[in-house]
Amino acid sequence: MSTILERSQISPGPDSAPEFSLPVVFFDAMVWVPPNQSVLFYEFPCSKSHFLETIVPELQSSLSLTLTQFLPLAGNIIYPRKPGNKTVLRYETGNSVSFTVSESTADFNHLSGSHPRGCDEFYAFAPHLPPPPLPKTPSLVRC
Repeated sequence: MSTILERSQISPGPDSAPEFSLPVVFFDAMVWVPPNQSVLFYEFPCSKSHFLETIVPELQSSLSLTLTQFLPLAGNIIYPRKPGNKTVLRYETGNSVSFTVSESTADFNHLSGSHPRGCDEFYAFAPHLPPPPLPKTPSLVRC
């Protein structure tokens, strides 16, 4: 069982580009796999309040700075509705990524250990992705 302690949207810093689009090329093959839902486990030797008041804001700030340097990570993949149009990766001001912090009573050593485990033991920790936003341009579909 896990309890969500913090949920927020993290955007690139204010000095980032206002908007851009990049065509998806052959080397962007990872685009065609399901979205990444990473789960990171941390055992921390401090109080929950210290973690939430000190460490989490530093992680959020670091993620924002990283997104400022790698804007496509905060963007959206745009699939064209018309055949022949190219798929693009678009970043617009206001795009963000989800950031969730939760705690669990599950066995930390078992989950983070270096041994085989069933995938179903991790599903409860993966955040559910929100539905894709509606397209702003009628000829494009966002996924």
